[in-house]
Amino acid sequence: MNMQKPLKCAAAVISAVLVCAGSMSVVTAETTLSGSEETALVSEIYETAEAQDSSEDDAETEWWKAEITDYDSSLSLISYELTPDITETEDEETDESDEDADDEDDESSEYEESEDADASPSQVESQTTGGAVGEIPQAQSSQSINASSGEFAFVTYGWGHGVGMSQNGANYYAMYSGWSYQDILYHYYPGTYLMNTGTASSETLTANGVSGDALSIVSGIVYREIGGSMSTEAIKAQAVAVYSYIKYYGNNARDLSCKSNPPQNVIDACASVLGEALYYDGTYALTMFCASSGGYTANCYEVFTNDIPYLRSVSSDYDASCDPHYGTVSYITSSEVKRLVEARYGITLSGDPSSWFTLVTGSSGYVSEVVIDGQITVKGNDLKACLGLKSPKFEVTYTA
Repeated sequence: MNMQKPLKCAAAVISAVLVCAGSMSVVTAETTLSGSEETALVSEIYETAEAQDSSEDDAETEWWKAEITDYDSSLSLISYELTPDITETEDEETDESDEDADDEDDESSEYEESEDADASPSQVESQTTGGAVGEIPQAQSSQSINASSGEFAFVTYGWGHGVGMSQNGANYYAMYSGWSYQDILYHYYPGTYLMNTGTASSETLTANGVSGDALSIVSGIVYREIGGSMSTEAIKAQAVAVYSYIKYYGNNARDLSCKSNPPQNVIDACASVLGEALYYDGTYALTMFCASSGGYTANCYEVFTNDIPYLRSVSSDYDASCDPHYGTVSYITSSEVKRLVEARYGITLSGDPSSWFTLVTGSSGYVSEVVIDGQITVKGNDLKACLGLKSPKFEVTYTA
């Protein structure tokens, strides 16, 4: 669908009932990490995953995300951002994730060794604008809390893990600040640089078991991730992030899926940057992205564990002003919280719900750790998955 002339941010917020969904892809790495550390990190990320719903339509109706003007409700989550099935034990999830991560790392290493011998990456011509930010509306206020007795109120900011590129933020930077796709990428992945791999015209890529030429796979994934109504520069940034991720994993991304019949504007945008990948310190960068970030992205080590130099907290200015998922409130009864937490973590909570959660917030505003009832400490992102929250950037209150 064609992009219409941008609406003002305030109008976009009022139109939130029409917003479009977007999903995100999660991987991280640091070139200095050992193989075991990389495997542990990937395993940690996949512990919050379950297989995608076999019905694409069902998944699509559950994922809503801000678009500016031309709304599209045809998007869905990829596997690792789905809420885990509480009936499956954490040990079962971890064992399966470790096996998959080991297999994937082996495949990646074998491929990269063979490809690097023949590939001739070349520098990509600079197309930056300087990254000046246009006028930004005042940040939105959180919704008022009207919890009933015996309810928890969770206030979340943004949608997704919050690490790396915000799809919503990228779209606003392109539309209202005139940023190019390179401005967007260098902002959200500081310290990275662009190279053309020189292999895109002849290679075969695979996503979730489906193989095809590079343009078909990248454009199909991008269409599934952000639809066809975002700014061209935001679509191009998404295409580079997707391609970089696939390249790191040996041209085989098991947790990304294509959507058939991408519109011509998506195909054209992807084609214009095909072969361009983000690098860090001589190797592919593992590019995370999320739907929106709550005004600032997260440091990787706060949401996951490793301190990745190009996955630092950066501003995502428009997310605090023009995202209907900023400051939303979710109410969960204490009995439901008790059921979910005890099933996931194998503990017995005390009779005082007001003492169940002690939040440890990182410098970027995301909940890094949660002390649960003085018994165990978990990552904020893990509790987010357990309770089905939108983001690990949250606050919690309890009404007795």
